[in-house]
Amino acid sequence: ATLPALAGVPVDFAWGGFVDITINRAPDFGRLAEAPQVYYLQGFSGHGLALTGLAGRVVAQAMAGDASRFDTFARLRHRAFPGGALLRTPALVLGMAWYRLKDALA
Repeated sequence: ATLPALAGVPVDFAWGGFVDITINRAPDFGRLAEAPQVYYLQGFSGHGLALTGLAGRVVAQAMAGDASRFDTFARLRHRAFPGGALLRTPALVLGMAWYRLKDALA
């Protein structure tokens, strides 16, 4: 296993796409409610390469006992996708087609 210490913690959701975008374009930091020792960082909205170095430092500080910076990010409010599950896939397909068209015309 990649992370043997997490062998008993189920993974309900995982990202496998190219760009993970949040509605407000701010990264989503947090801890799992049922396993607060498990941190997550997601939704860098296309800026992951630039921001994940800093994010890694912030989460490392939290794991070492100083969670002040991590908690500042974790308090940012994130809204759910408008339209819910019904419109999520059609909107994704439309968005992907739009960006493919932009790439083709560039």
